[in-house]
Amino acid sequence: MAVTIKRSFTKSALKEIRSIHALSKRYNKTLNKNHTKALMHLVKEHADEIEELSEKKDKHFVTETGDLAILCFEIIMENKASIDAVIGKCYKRYMKKLTQLISEEEGKT
Repeated sequence: MAVTIKRSFTKSALKEIRSIHALSKRYNKTLNKNHTKALMHLVKEHADEIEELSEKKDKHFVTETGDLAILCFEIIMENKASIDAVIGKCYKRYMKKLTQLISEEEGKT
């Protein structure tokens, strides 16, 4: 029985992410860098920059957050996983966890 994966991203969006990923891999290869390590480093840099910009009330942090999302999508692709499948799994995990946390907090009162 085939597993049906709910689409979170359009085919066009996934195509763009694949194109970005291919260019990113190519760039890191020219620098003789491990692609996954380079992505992880950039994730950390972007997270720090997002925090700094947000604290300064600089709305550019929103664009940097989009960059961070693309880096995360690249990590998913680099590990040969489906972005739609991973995001679908995460939707469910977040809903379950948030529902649990709310229940715990509401039970305290």
